[in-house]
Amino acid sequence: MALTTTNFSSVFTEQRWVDQISKKFIREVTIDISDKNPICVFSITNAITIFKPEAYVPLVIGLGPYHHMDTHLYDMERYKVACAKSFLAQNHFLQGNVKFRALLIDKLQELDPVVRGCYHSYLDFDDYTLSWIEAIDGLFLLNVLQDYSTTVNLEGKKIARNAILSRDLLLLENQIPFPVLREISRTLHIYSSEKDYDEAKLFFMIERFCRANSPLEMPSISLCNYNETSHLHILDLMYRLMVNNGFLESGESSQDEEKVESQTESGEIEDLRENMSSACDNIGEITKLGMNFRIGVKILRPIQVIQDIPWDRILTITGLKSKNPEKLEGPVVEEIRIPSVSSLHCYAGISFRPTNEGMRGIKFVEEEAVLYLPVITLDVNSEVVLRNLVAYEIAMNYSHFSPSISQFVDLISGIIDKAEDVRMLKQNGIIKSKITNDQIAEIFNGMNKTTRSSVNKTVVEINNYYKKKLTVKAFKFVKKRLLSMWKMITRLLTVLLLLLLVLYSFCQFYGCPKLFGKNS
Repeated sequence: MALTTTNFSSVFTEQRWVDQISKKFIREVTIDISDKNPICVFSITNAITIFKPEAYVPLVIGLGPYHHMDTHLYDMERYKVACAKSFLAQNHFLQGNVKFRALLIDKLQELDPVVRGCYHSYLDFDDYTLSWIEAIDGLFLLNVLQDYSTTVNLEGKKIARNAILSRDLLLLENQIPFPVLREISRTLHIYSSEKDYDEAKLFFMIERFCRANSPLEMPSISLCNYNETSHLHILDLMYRLMVNNGFLESGESSQDEEKVESQTESGEIEDLRENMSSACDNIGEITKLGMNFRIGVKILRPIQVIQDIPWDRILTITGLKSKNPEKLEGPVVEEIRIPSVSSLHCYAGISFRPTNEGMRGIKFVEEEAVLYLPVITLDVNSEVVLRNLVAYEIAMNYSHFSPSISQFVDLISGIIDKAEDVRMLKQNGIIKSKITNDQIAEIFNGMNKTTRSSVNKTVVEINNYYKKKLTVKAFKFVKKRLLSMWKMITRLLTVLLLLLLVLYSFCQFYGCPKLFGKNS
């Protein structure tokens, strides 16, 4: 992950910063970069990466200033340069290092204020260094996009459709802004033998890559009403295609807080059976401890027996001591309150059907008791892609619009609890994947809830419908009336068993003929 702050390590870097700012202060006065080229390449905060930091860091290729200089990626620098030269040759660009610097590097240096304006963090590079980084990485990326339908060789491995490479190209911190790609592409065509430059070709190259790596089916370009320059980078285009321009319309974030509370109630019903079975297990465990205690009391002295009683386990069972307190210090994944797929189907009769409308087709039809979900194609990269899309949506403040990637991921993570839920969604044609059901369940169970302030209308409708079912009402009644009494009974029985154990220990050594007879 890129650092969100930069600490100057020497007077040289301080002076370079002053020189850069003094030049930019004069040059950027006449350049408007706020509307056409907003900040779009963000350094992701620890609040997002804490649950799985490796999902946001490149493994093979570092693109752009955030990861270009990473030591574990620098071994690939030679390959990036080779790909850049290959792309120049394929486009008949004028050869020669001098001409390359004069034509391309100088162009990118002129674009330096716009390029820096695309990045969220301060870039501790001078104009010349940053231009070389963007030129090499931009040429490499264009080469991969152009040859994506073929194969190229990377140290004996085919990587054009290599999963690791595709994964790295879709990381938020690894994006090359579109103004850089557009300037490189335009410059190559102007000074090459080909004069038929068409910016749409660049757009459709990126679109083809996004479509091949998207977890969701994408609508046709004609339905999205995009122009060729509307996207900011690869991940941005994938996001826009997935939500079908949905972020331009208002969402349901202004709904009443009462609906938020309705989400939590159905989730509590889902926990009822676990609480009941846990209470039964606690009594069983106390009984088992009592059996072991009775065996030991015949051999050991009373004080030693009392010392050997597993008090920590007993206090944990009775609720007087928290279980594994040291494990509570780490981050805990939080999900939205909604029953699982199997519970929705078993207790509320809800079925699941795929929709061909993408994320816009997500809806719950109460009359049919059907939840419509888009088809999800999952592979080894899908989790990384979804996590970075969510991080980008949060950074761009798009998560309060509808539809949103965050709400979609929260919904799927909420209804998938175990492999059986995945199996049912696969059976209904919603999930398509060669990954095992357990692996898919583990992926979504590791996704932390992101939509904290907004309300997902579909979730509210499902929870309200679920609560109205007779079977669920019965569980709810049991929860309200009996569960609290059951917990109290469990603790009373636990205390009673402990008292009997102490009394039995005492009578074993000092005798209690009135209680246990003369042979006691």
